[in-house]
Amino acid sequence: MTTKVKRITPRLIERDMGGKVWNPRMRFHTKQILLVFVEDEIGRIGVGECWIHGSSPRALIAIIEDDLVPLALGTEPHSIGMITECIRRAVETSNQAGITAAAWSGIEMAIHDLRARQLDQPLADLLGRCCDEVPVYASAGLYGEDKTADDLANEVKGWVDQGFDAVKIKVGGVTLAEDVARIAAVREAIGPDVNLMVDALYNFDVAEALRFAKASAPFDIAFLEAPVSPFDVDGQAEVHQKSPIPVCGNETLAWVHPFRDLMTRRATHWVQFDIAACGGIQEGRRIAELAHAFHRPATLHAASSAVLFAASLHLAASIPNAHSVEYHMLHQWLWDAVPDGTFISEKGKLSPPPGSGHGVALDPDSLDG
Repeated sequence: MTTKVKRITPRLIERDMGGKVWNPRMRFHTKQILLVFVEDEIGRIGVGECWIHGSSPRALIAIIEDDLVPLALGTEPHSIGMITECIRRAVETSNQAGITAAAWSGIEMAIHDLRARQLDQPLADLLGRCCDEVPVYASAGLYGEDKTADDLANEVKGWVDQGFDAVKIKVGGVTLAEDVARIAAVREAIGPDVNLMVDALYNFDVAEALRFAKASAPFDIAFLEAPVSPFDVDGQAEVHQKSPIPVCGNETLAWVHPFRDLMTRRATHWVQFDIAACGGIQEGRRIAELAHAFHRPATLHAASSAVLFAASLHLAASIPNAHSVEYHMLHQWLWDAVPDGTFISEKGKLSPPPGSGHGVALDPDSLDG
């Protein structure tokens, strides 16, 4: 039996990271996680997560509480598509597409979780399961104080020793020569049979990206993620078409329409999205289906808490062109909310958490800020 949405509660969590590691764009001093809890009339709770990266969460929380909660309260979870369309039309005039998509992603993810719990089935089954296991790749490879190329190589080799057959590291934060040395050390450490991807986090311009791609291509790079600004679609298209390494992108985009532009303008091969940023699970599914129509593989970005990771696994299990889900080796926040062994990868694959919903049950009152 389904019941209506009674309460929606955003919950901000902060964790100290000490500023010891960084990517090409920012140093990690604090990790902020914005969860959204949706409760029905008989007390069942679903939980989702919003994209929050590099900015204050205050405006995001205000949009949730002031604009989105009034739309979702009192509705039945199966009506989620109507609310999404209402929000999508609203941002056409508000010019708040990105922040609204991030805010709605958390609520929408939580409603999907709640709906599956109401029906007592795994989220992947509710969405229409295509497979029981999803490919995952180990991701991090950040910069750090006094961290050498050999240190990085040993770090990544450790992931391979744990059973991963695909890995991703950051680039674009040091000189070209230093990055190439880092890549060379990693490739030597992991051998020729492990897929190696790199992520520049939009930190190159077109010329820099092409120089990097030419210099690093001998090390058999599977994809170059986010080479240039996500606002430079023509530039990204030029990189993708001229680079010896195919482009992957772009996880920060909101709603399906920018992804249509990436594909029609041949600006990416690997279509990457994040269900905490793009507008939620249903919007992620639309992006994946569009990619499928363009004969493109879909890969899910997931670099935060157990909530986002679990929900991403369930969605990936329901789309036929799912290439992979990011398994972050640093951002494993709230992973103690699932039973031991839930997120242990076997030969580079992982099953979505079992049970009803997406498999991560949290009590908003028991979480410390």
